[in-house]
Amino acid sequence: MSKKSVSPNKSNQIYRTVRDDIIHGIYPGGTFITEAALCEQFTVSRTPIREALIRLAQDRFVELIPNKGAIVPYVTINDIVEVYQLRMVNDGLAAALVAGTCTDALLQKLEASVLREEALLEAGEEPLSISKEDFVFHDLILYNCGNRRLVEILELINNQMHRFARAASDTHALEHLARSVDYHRRVLEAIRARDADAARASLSEHWQVMLNGYISRSLTGTLPTQI
Repeated sequence: MSKKSVSPNKSNQIYRTVRDDIIHGIYPGGTFITEAALCEQFTVSRTPIREALIRLAQDRFVELIPNKGAIVPYVTINDIVEVYQLRMVNDGLAAALVAGTCTDALLQKLEASVLREEALLEAGEEPLSISKEDFVFHDLILYNCGNRRLVEILELINNQMHRFARAASDTHALEHLARSVDYHRRVLEAIRARDADAARASLSEHWQVMLNGYISRSLTGTLPTQI
């Protein structure tokens, strides 16, 4: 990989870059990342590298190998279950908060996102493109919920989910993405009605249904086994 410049906060930039490379499959499960390679890539000493790797380990993107580097763990169905369980509880709260404060401008953005998802499905676009728009809808809710600590919790969960979704965005995912759009429409209408309880319930149910889809794919052998 080409060398990349670093900001004054070197370990933070290294953290974000390596995290994003893991999310996007540049470092898939099973990859061993050496401190020496990262030092060369970022043209830094081992100190900011080790700081970044410690943060990545805390966020469960890598497992540390002392004085050597780290390995990117494979994602298991148990990992997916745990993350989705956390998401359905916390995202429901975010939707309820948005329902109480939503502006007309935000409603228009949510509506536009749902329409784009529906158009992508109708046009038979690649699952990954639809999945990206799926995240746009959820990000609009997340970053407009007005609770900074909730945003911090969900950002970590969201990054893990990006890794799952990218790896599983194949033809088998289309059915689940279509159901996802239906739930987005329900959540949107609940927010439009300023019905916090309905928004919370719809979004929580949405994540449960998506989790059930992952479990079903795991049981039928259509979910990638090495993410």
